[in-house]
Amino acid sequence: MTTGKTNGSPDDAADPRTAGQPAGGRRRRDAVATREALLQAAHSRFIRLGYDRTTLRDVAADVGVNLALIKRYFDSKEGLFKAALASAPRSLGGAGEFPRDRAALAEALSHQLSAGAWPESGEHPVLMLLRISGDERVDSLRRQALQDFSRQVLEASGTQGGQDDDERLLRAELVVALGVGVAVVRSAVGLQPLRDATSDDLIGPLRDVVDILLAPPR
Repeated sequence: MTTGKTNGSPDDAADPRTAGQPAGGRRRRDAVATREALLQAAHSRFIRLGYDRTTLRDVAADVGVNLALIKRYFDSKEGLFKAALASAPRSLGGAGEFPRDRAALAEALSHQLSAGAWPESGEHPVLMLLRISGDERVDSLRRQALQDFSRQVLEASGTQGGQDDDERLLRAELVVALGVGVAVVRSAVGLQPLRDATSDDLIGPLRDVVDILLAPPR
């Protein structure tokens, strides 16, 4: 006599949200949820501990799944780090859109860097890009992420191509460096009043900085 139970991996477990759905649909949904939970756990550990001190076993334990699932979804620790970078907010706008002008850029920065912007971890996601891993391939991913972000900032400034591209990119990188510095000081140092500054507190100063650094050349 059968009991109605089936053997399966942890990501195939029954979920009341999927009750009544075909088994295949439940499995796909559970697999997506498990993958997302692994990404969130990895992201938190990469922020707090850096790449070298984060282990796949600890990430799996955080989610309560078998270590083999990480290898199934991400292949390796480096693959997990790449996915964590890709899943982190890569732009400052909503719905995946990057701000299209300086005013929108300053406003988006004020929201992203304000107190309480990242309650799920207590630390800003950009911190995962600052800890040296000791692995050149991983460190190159960190540099590339910051370079990509700087170029997005440059595009948001409305700059057209020209002979001053290097200077304009430098200015965009300074804006990014400012954002990174704010995240570090607010999250890791707790310097007041910056730590508890709200979006409204930050918008004015950030608008001034963005306008000065990224205004089109005359």
